[in-house]
Amino acid sequence: MFSCDSNCRNLVTCGNCIGYAYETCVWCPAGDHKGHRCQSISVHKENNSWCNENVYNPVFKSNILQNDTFNSGENGGKVVQYMPQKMDILVRPGTPVTFKMSYKSAQDYPLDVYYLMDYSYTMRNHKKQLETQGLEIYRQLTKLTNNVQLGIGSFVEKPALPFAGPYNNAYSFENHLSLTKNMTLFKNVLTGNLTGSNYDNPEAGLDALMQAMVCQKQIGWRESARRIIVLTTDSTYHSAGDGKFVGAVKPNDMKCHLEDNKYTMSLVLDYPSVSQVNKVATENNFKIIFAAIHDVKIIYEGLAKKIRGAKYVELKEASNLITMIKNEYLELIRSIDIMTEVPPHIELLLEPDCRISGNCIVKHNESININTTLKVKSCPKSKTPSVVKLGPVALNEKLLISVISDCECDCERNILKTALNSTKCSGNGTYQCGICKCNENRYGDDCRCEGSSTISVDLDKCKINSNDTNYCSGRGTCSCGKCVLCYKGFSGDYCQYDDTACPSPGGKLCADRGICRYGKCECDSKSTGVGCDCPIDNHSCFAPHSKEICSGNGKCECGECVCLPMESSNRTCSGRFCDSCDEFAKKRCLELEIYAECNYLYNKIYCDELYNQTSLTEVKMVTKLDNTLPDHQMAKWCKKQFGNGTALVFKYLYPLSSPNILHVIIQKELEQPPEVNLFIAIGVPFGVLILIGLLTIMIWKILVDIHDAREYKSFAEKSAAAGFTVPGIVNPVYRAPTVNINNPTFNRQSQ
Repeated sequence: MFSCDSNCRNLVTCGNCIGYAYETCVWCPAGDHKGHRCQSISVHKENNSWCNENVYNPVFKSNILQNDTFNSGENGGKVVQYMPQKMDILVRPGTPVTFKMSYKSAQDYPLDVYYLMDYSYTMRNHKKQLETQGLEIYRQLTKLTNNVQLGIGSFVEKPALPFAGPYNNAYSFENHLSLTKNMTLFKNVLTGNLTGSNYDNPEAGLDALMQAMVCQKQIGWRESARRIIVLTTDSTYHSAGDGKFVGAVKPNDMKCHLEDNKYTMSLVLDYPSVSQVNKVATENNFKIIFAAIHDVKIIYEGLAKKIRGAKYVELKEASNLITMIKNEYLELIRSIDIMTEVPPHIELLLEPDCRISGNCIVKHNESININTTLKVKSCPKSKTPSVVKLGPVALNEKLLISVISDCECDCERNILKTALNSTKCSGNGTYQCGICKCNENRYGDDCRCEGSSTISVDLDKCKINSNDTNYCSGRGTCSCGKCVLCYKGFSGDYCQYDDTACPSPGGKLCADRGICRYGKCECDSKSTGVGCDCPIDNHSCFAPHSKEICSGNGKCECGECVCLPMESSNRTCSGRFCDSCDEFAKKRCLELEIYAECNYLYNKIYCDELYNQTSLTEVKMVTKLDNTLPDHQMAKWCKKQFGNGTALVFKYLYPLSSPNILHVIIQKELEQPPEVNLFIAIGVPFGVLILIGLLTIMIWKILVDIHDAREYKSFAEKSAAAGFTVPGIVNPVYRAPTVNINNPTFNRQSQ
């Protein structure tokens, strides 16, 4: 029983059969075989008697050509930190090939550090730090590796108006000291004065960086060494196109132009582009550290993201250069970032994926193994071997893989002379792989047909059913009993499939992510589903500027978020990215605050390019009054606090009319810190103190009255019990101190 769902049976040559990447197909080369010669491997396993000869099912061949073991370079030997070094692979499309790569950091591996300094006057304090710490930097680095070289170069600006005047002492690059182990000479060079200046803010940092990388002989870069360039500055940079202002209209040629250690083509060649800097840095294994002040942090963070292996480090007045450089070197040797160069028809998977920075940590004196899977996705146009290159960033050690795509059978490559114009092909074709490859203008299984066939026997073979009235379903030409040249948009043995009738999500055939063949969508490598409308990756489930799938609150299914209950509250967020809930607003604000700050300072076009923002995002700047309008009420409110007490206020929302577009609403005015009212600050505590005093006196008076009443009541009760008159409370033995005596003679005498 053969599978009707397999596309293998529609492939009519051996090369097409084994070169089909979407399914493993096998070819039957038997001369007397009837029916389809190409079948799925699953069909062959179920019934291997379908072909009476051994089927052609090539297996991959992997051969390691060079696999030097780890070596730290003792006794003058070659340093080896990455293995293997060379491989050959022969594999058919669709078959994965797995192999292992290993990395181990070598002890005392050579280290070249070149300081590329902004020699403008504003950098004087930072230069003094390097002067005082220069020798200590060397001592600390020699504790990590005993093979260290240091060098110094500087830059200011292209010496021409409008960037600099004749008295600014401006220049694009000067090599003051090539890489050396002579620390006395290094210290002496550092004592030079900073005299350069320019009119505009950006400077010629990229000019200097390009010359420092390409002038390898003059700078003294060693072939087998970690190469680090520390570019220190307090300003932004000029890039390609800016040189036209001073007449430097020729594109940068990425070549060395040093004479007497000075760059001589600064007024002829334009500044290099960022992509040119990235190309040279990648090809020559440079690790670039941009040490810049906080004011230009956003600029150099964005630049570092566009250069492989580069990094931004904040430069402070009191920063410890020793610690900064030491930490960057330790990070370089304690983690491995893999760079890959892969042709478009080849897919490469790494586990762990060391192409992502920080994914692969290397322990001291231990190796790390990287399991790698290589798969050819389609047959290349050229028969020459493809080259895959993998290797650690900032090291010149690489693994080179020569990949031969097995898209041609041996019976097609090695054709015997007797097979040419074979009798099996009616003398009109080449017999190969069990079939005839007919000469021009010949048709049929045995090439006996010439031109287009019209005989009734052949025509009947072109009917899908014997009672059909149309040949080839009325959609093609019948030739030698087979349907050939199906009309455009139709396919199949009888032209029975309408290749425009496949599912059309969104009105697009196979969602524009595949081709419609034999009535079914054949999706490209990035899509799946009946209509190819489901992306294999989950990129569409990441909210703009978010690093979590569905904001960490859901799962990605067919390119859309399915929101799940949160563990903390058992509630379910809603929205396109499962981020429409109050609990998540604070986290979303933190993800968007850097992008909002960039738009506040610059503009959307610049910020989208800086952060490689490809998602649909709309930014709107509003006044403080507009920010309270009703159409903004559904937006989530965010605030980014600055060190001076001010705050940037912005909101975000996904409108119902366009739920896939993030709207960021930024208030033009910074929110000022609240002003202190001295009258309130002093009056409130004083008033509270007086109130407490009054309340205390009132409570004391009430308590005293209550106590006196109780004492009086007790006294009255005791007096009554003793026989005293109450009220009056007169003692029975009491006698008044006064006596009234009437004189009896008084009245008579008065008469």
